[in-house]
Amino acid sequence: MRVSTVVLALACLVAGYAMASTRVSAVEDQARRFPGGIAVGTRVSLTYMEADAPRFYANCTIAVVDGGWFRCAVKEDPFNKPPEVWMDLAHVTRIEKVSAER
Repeated sequence: MRVSTVVLALACLVAGYAMASTRVSAVEDQARRFPGGIAVGTRVSLTYMEADAPRFYANCTIAVVDGGWFRCAVKEDPFNKPPEVWMDLAHVTRIEKVSAER
């Protein structure tokens, strides 16, 4: 066997291995965000749609946004601390900006 045949065989092996083993990389979850113009302190009307549940409507003033989650502002009570309820923006199907109350 000639040296060129061995080199050609090795080159084919290396090329085949390189083509067969495709590299896989994880795709980062894209953070869901509110549309432009809606930020902390904005009053909004939200419509939710979850699997096996009726539509849910809520009016809320956005207090905190963290990734794809948000929390509505609640009235502070000096004697009882209200629970922190975080909502997933992925389940919101409609967002309507509400004018500020006077």
